[in-house]
Amino acid sequence: MERRRSARCLSFGILILGFCFGVAVPATSQKARSQPNTTGRTLGASGAVKVITGQPGSVVFINNIRHGVTSDAGELDLPHVKAGSYPVRVRSVGYADWTGAVVVVPGGNRVLKVSQQQTSDEPTLHYQRGDALRDKGKNRDAIEEYQKALALRPSLAEAQIAMARCLITLQDFQQAEKQVQTALRIGGRTAVEAQTVLGNLRRNQGLVDESIVEYRKAIRLARGIAFEAHIGLAIALDEQGNVDESVKEYRIGILQDMETEPILYYQLAEILEKANRNKEAIDAYRNYLRLDPEGEYASAVESIIERLKEEH
Repeated sequence: MERRRSARCLSFGILILGFCFGVAVPATSQKARSQPNTTGRTLGASGAVKVITGQPGSVVFINNIRHGVTSDAGELDLPHVKAGSYPVRVRSVGYADWTGAVVVVPGGNRVLKVSQQQTSDEPTLHYQRGDALRDKGKNRDAIEEYQKALALRPSLAEAQIAMARCLITLQDFQQAEKQVQTALRIGGRTAVEAQTVLGNLRRNQGLVDESIVEYRKAIRLARGIAFEAHIGLAIALDEQGNVDESVKEYRIGILQDMETEPILYYQLAEILEKANRNKEAIDAYRNYLRLDPEGEYASAVESIIERLKEEH
C-alpha cells in the first residue's frame, strides 16, 4: 500500500509541476524517452526520430510540443513519433533556436543533424538561462534572468510567460496575472501558450470553472493542437467530477504528446479506476508499464493491475 501511495504522489506532482508549470519532467519519464519501445502497441502508425545536436541539454520540440532533452552526448532518441509531417524546434543555451521540419513514415527511421549558431543576443541568453534554471526547479533565480531579459527587450513574450509559470509555482498569483496579461496583449505566436498558462493560473487559484473556459480558448486558438491545454482541461474536468470529458481530454493529450510522458497513462488509469472502469484502467496502467517497464514505480503498478483483475 505504501508503494501505491508513493506512485500516486509521483503522478500528481509531475502533472502539477510538469504540465501546468512547464518544468522538467523527473527521471522516470526521462528514462522512458531515451529507450526504444519494443513491446506493446503504439498510438497508430509511427516511426523513429533521432535528433543529434552535439550539445547536451538541448530541448527538442516537435509540433510545438516538448519531446525531451538531449543526453550528455548531444543526442535524443524518439522511438515512436506518430507518422506525419511536423515542424521541429531545438533550443540550446548559448545558441540561436534551430527550426526545421521532419517527415515521419510508418516504420521509418529519421536522423536530424542540427547545426546551431552561437548567439550573443543578451535578452535571448538571459531568457535561455532562465529556462535552464526553471528546469532545475530554481524558480527565484530563473525569475531574475527573465527580468533581465525583459529589461532589455520588453516585448519578449516568451519571458513573460516563463516568469508567470515560475510565479504560479511560488503561488504569487498577483504577479503571475500581470505577466500573463502582458503576454496576451503582445499576442503573436505565443498566444496559445499564454492562454494555457492563464488556465493554469485560474485552476491553481481554485477557480476551476474559469480555468476550463481559458483552456478551451487556448484549444480553439491552436485549432485543437494544444497538448498542455488538453491535459490542463482534463485535470480541471476531473476536479469538477466530469469523468467522461476528463478521460476524453486525457486521450487527446496523450495522442498529441505521442506517448512522450508515461505518467499521463498512470493519471488516466487513476481516473478510470476511481470510476470503476477497471478494464479501461488496466489497459491504461499496462500502457504506463509498456513505456516505462523498469521504472521505480513499475512494481507498484503491476500490483494495482493484479488487484483490479481480481476485482473485475
